[in-house]
Amino acid sequence: MRKKLRTLSLFYSFFLVMLLGILVSSCGWLKPARDRSKDKVYKDDEIGDISGGKVYDPETGTWRTVREVNEKVDTVKWTVLSEDKYPPITTQSTGTTGTKPTGGDKPTNPVGTSDVSLLLPFFANSNATGVDNNSLWAINFYAGAKLAYDDLEEDGVKLNVTVLDSDEGSTAKVNSLLKGNDLPGSDLVIGPYKRENVEVMSAFAKKNKVPMVVPFTAQMGLTEGNPYYIQVNPSLKSHCEAITRHVRKQYSPENVVLVALDKPEEKARLKFFQDANTLIEGGKTTRKFAELLVPENAGNFQKINLAPFIKDGKTTVFVVPSWSNETFIYSLLRQLMIQLSNGDDVVVYGMPMWLDFEQIDFEYFEKLKLHVSSASYVDPNDERVSQFKQQFFQANASVPTEEAYLGYDVMLYFGKMLGKYGKDFPKKIDTQPFDVLHGRFEFNRIVLNPAQHKEDLDYYDQLENTFVHILKFQDFHLQPAD
Repeated sequence: MRKKLRTLSLFYSFFLVMLLGILVSSCGWLKPARDRSKDKVYKDDEIGDISGGKVYDPETGTWRTVREVNEKVDTVKWTVLSEDKYPPITTQSTGTTGTKPTGGDKPTNPVGTSDVSLLLPFFANSNATGVDNNSLWAINFYAGAKLAYDDLEEDGVKLNVTVLDSDEGSTAKVNSLLKGNDLPGSDLVIGPYKRENVEVMSAFAKKNKVPMVVPFTAQMGLTEGNPYYIQVNPSLKSHCEAITRHVRKQYSPENVVLVALDKPEEKARLKFFQDANTLIEGGKTTRKFAELLVPENAGNFQKINLAPFIKDGKTTVFVVPSWSNETFIYSLLRQLMIQLSNGDDVVVYGMPMWLDFEQIDFEYFEKLKLHVSSASYVDPNDERVSQFKQQFFQANASVPTEEAYLGYDVMLYFGKMLGKYGKDFPKKIDTQPFDVLHGRFEFNRIVLNPAQHKEDLDYYDQLENTFVHILKFQDFHLQPAD
């Protein structure tokens, strides 16, 4: 593949910062390990083995990474390596990773070379000391995407990739880029990062009929009637629906209890579960999940009455889509542990963010058989993953982060779609599921307000990857649930 990587002139001067950021990224995002004797999380496996999930942040409308770390990290050490021995990432091919996920036929390049704009927050003009966390996300995403170029070349896909610094401080930079020569002529735009800039770009994509891949933001409702808007991260609604399907495969609805704080944003989440359960029931509403709303008052958390919900001789499932108040979660789990000691059988479905809480002992998660949803899971036993890790380390002198896997998967999948269908690939995307390194892409057409468009069967607001992993906390770490 004849590749042309056109960048802003400032981006070339940023390569050294990129390399430096990649070298520390596997450590810099991780907190020092907690010294708790019962937290059997750290293992003597290969260095840098990272897995984890995503946690929804309603303030930013995004899912942030939660990682499980298999090596204790205490101090970040900055090291500058010789560019002779470890050269910066360039556009020359360095060989294939041999990790191509399965799915679809070999691309045929119906339209020849496609122009791709990669819009990421490198913050090259920032005066801040150190490397901004958002730029670390961009650096690692780009490093993973770079490795996908070589696999696309082997498949005969021809791309011209323009890398642009979205600077993400405000929408002004993105608006400025839209007035330039690069974005208007794109066959595909990947990015940007923050939802404010996503809204600006989504309007451009809809008006100009340019496919736009949103790799990070999971916020619903940022666009309407936009068949060119492609969301990679599953929405909160998709996570709730995935949990409901997994619960219903094993348990009867009368044994399921939804628990949340009595506040509007948390009560609204319960509807996602009830609607998904109704759909499973074939439209019937006679077997709804029980609901327990707890007043948002720390003094009442110790008085939560769980007894009416416990089923003697049966497993009671508590689904808790809450993460804003650690004291509430701790108090709830502590009382559930008491129920266990009384001989009751309890299973908990919660949020990955809980693993970052300081008060809660991991023994609670183990004994309560905690399950969580996750947008990503990298299987350490997958041979493709092992090969990707090796290739990534050879190219960047660092182990890949969650963002590196995402960058590789996004660039490879959408490069293939461009090669196979050209710029019109969004019309086919919901028929092309694809196994990727961090999970699977299953894009579906999403209608945000079905009642308003029930007469128009062809209408949809956006495309969304709705595949969600369900992970269980077992042997003191997260792993795929049965």
